[in-house]
Amino acid sequence: MFEFIRKHKETFAILSGIVTAAFFLWNFAAGNISSMFHKSNNCLANVDSECVSIADFRRIAMRTNQPLTPLLKEQILNSLIDDDLLYHQAKKEGFVVSDKEVADIISHDPSFQVNGKFDFDRYKTVLTEAGYTPKSYENYVKKQLTIQKYTVFITNASYVTGAELNVSNLINNTELSGKAYIVTPDEVNIKYTPTEQEIQDYYNKHKDEFKAISQSSIVYWSTTDKNKAMAIYKALQSGQLPPGYQPYDPKTMSQAFGNAIKNLNAKNRVIAGQLGNNIYILTYLSKNNKNAQILPLSQVKNQIIAELTMEKKIEQLKAFAKEAYQSLVSKKPVNLKPVAFNKFSLDRLSAMVSIKPQDVNAMVSAKTPAYFGPYVATNGTAYVILEIDSRTQNPNATKNQEDVKQLEQLKANITMNYLVKYLREHTKVIINKELFKNL
Repeated sequence: MFEFIRKHKETFAILSGIVTAAFFLWNFAAGNISSMFHKSNNCLANVDSECVSIADFRRIAMRTNQPLTPLLKEQILNSLIDDDLLYHQAKKEGFVVSDKEVADIISHDPSFQVNGKFDFDRYKTVLTEAGYTPKSYENYVKKQLTIQKYTVFITNASYVTGAELNVSNLINNTELSGKAYIVTPDEVNIKYTPTEQEIQDYYNKHKDEFKAISQSSIVYWSTTDKNKAMAIYKALQSGQLPPGYQPYDPKTMSQAFGNAIKNLNAKNRVIAGQLGNNIYILTYLSKNNKNAQILPLSQVKNQIIAELTMEKKIEQLKAFAKEAYQSLVSKKPVNLKPVAFNKFSLDRLSAMVSIKPQDVNAMVSAKTPAYFGPYVATNGTAYVILEIDSRTQNPNATKNQEDVKQLEQLKANITMNYLVKYLREHTKVIINKELFKNL
């Protein structure tokens, strides 16, 4: 359900499927992180007395395949809360899913099949690797199907008028040019020096991240094909272990890679570089590094100071972005280097930032330059302020049925936004802020 809620940011989105084989193939290939999926009695939030667990949060976090920034953490927690709100409302209104419907979904999932047929032993194995039991997974599927039925029922009522289609054509056919001011944590200037106690506490909490990487646990891939190298790199970043790797040989490789492998750690698990025509991708196998020595505090102190400082910067990022926006609107100088864009469609901009619907009309129809934002970047790592300098109509644009479908989907998403907003206002939601902060 995260795919739907994640695109709840009121942009042009399509309701996605609930259960896909792609999720399982990615999720269960990540054997070295399966320990994250064990159940926890700790609740990140309570939605009308129902628990949103750490295990639920971690499952969704793994699926995003992105660094877990504070912005992304907030989006994931909100998606889980929204799921529970919709599920409770669906049940209240009489929406049900039968055991047969659940069985049909599961039995036709290729992740649980052997030679094209459902295999119960395979089913149990795959679920165990993800921290599920058959019962808990079947309850999960029933919940997602119930939410899907309910959202389809609500959104099927959406329709498009002629006036709305004309506005949509204006939006879709307008090309925007201007500048993007990207506000990252590095742009935030703060006066902060962590105390010795803060450094010690961080070290104690994250000791596993400071394990020395044994050279015997390092493996590498070598290829001259850039596309293959990128595929290997992305697979490793997502937790998979592609075939074709070789063990790192200190005797023959230390001269070329000795300094590079010093950068391998729990937060930087993959490094890549080019030597001659060959591209090398290196990582380490956690299972071969379990007994590695934990580096002393004195050796990692500077790293901890940098990470604590970055956390403080991220906390102040939103406020800093708002200040930068106000400065730009007031024609005051800002210490941000803009990136120019030329003739971008609104869809293209929406793929990069979460544009607010109330800004769309002014963005495409205003006659003068204007600033918009700050918006959250879709990768969750920055805020972006857009300066729209000019607008042109695409002469090659044509009206088609896809425009109608797109507008129906937009109206459906906005309808769901209002529903979720209403449910949040009328449901008791308690967030464990301390637990959430320490994730």
